[in-house]
Amino acid sequence: MRNRRLTLWLSCCLLATPSWSTAQTGFMMALTQHRQATDTPGEVAAIQNRAEPITIPTGTHLLLKLTSALHTTSGTPGAGVYLETSFPVIVDDRVAIPEHTRVLGIVERERRPGRVRGRAQMRMRFTEFILPDDRVLSVAASLQSLPGASRHRTVDNEGTIEPVDQIDADVYTVAKTTGVGLLIGSMSRVGIGVGPGVLMGAGLGLAKVLFTRGDEISLPVGTRVEMVLQRPLTVAPQP
Repeated sequence: MRNRRLTLWLSCCLLATPSWSTAQTGFMMALTQHRQATDTPGEVAAIQNRAEPITIPTGTHLLLKLTSALHTTSGTPGAGVYLETSFPVIVDDRVAIPEHTRVLGIVERERRPGRVRGRAQMRMRFTEFILPDDRVLSVAASLQSLPGASRHRTVDNEGTIEPVDQIDADVYTVAKTTGVGLLIGSMSRVGIGVGPGVLMGAGLGLAKVLFTRGDEISLPVGTRVEMVLQRPLTVAPQP
């Protein structure tokens, strides 16, 4: 700080003279070099660090949120996925990916719930970051989880999403119709007997499960999404 004040004072004095001599110019250059040499090592390291690229390692988790809703009826393979980061990524005390960075992806696979073939499924992958200064970075990343979701979950390492309550609903349907069959079979005036009544009720419930579509996957705007990097990502300093 003292050196900087001395430099400023001498500069003002020299500017007040009609012209600069060769000796004065040499003196100012030497003084500037001296001031740079006396900067603290921490300041020099910080300046150099800001000019170096940042590498985000494989396995880094990022919290995102959807900016466009997803549904199994419209999210066919190749459909776009649009998100933004909800929290910055910080590496070595530097912001590598700021909050509200736009994230693009695609639906890689989808399956609507069927009458016989089971639950709905959806899998997506993430392909690009668009930084606030409009630089585009290619990324290889997959879905890790849906934090806070109560109706959907990931079921494999590739981030495939499925509804979580379909089995419970199916069991309830079969149990309800089985109970009805038991009640009918126990009525003496019907005459079919308890055993046949139970079988009839269970069969009706199973038929309803097989021929009724299950739950669709519906992810509204604002759904939280956890991404995990599959390869390192290098972010160059802002020009």
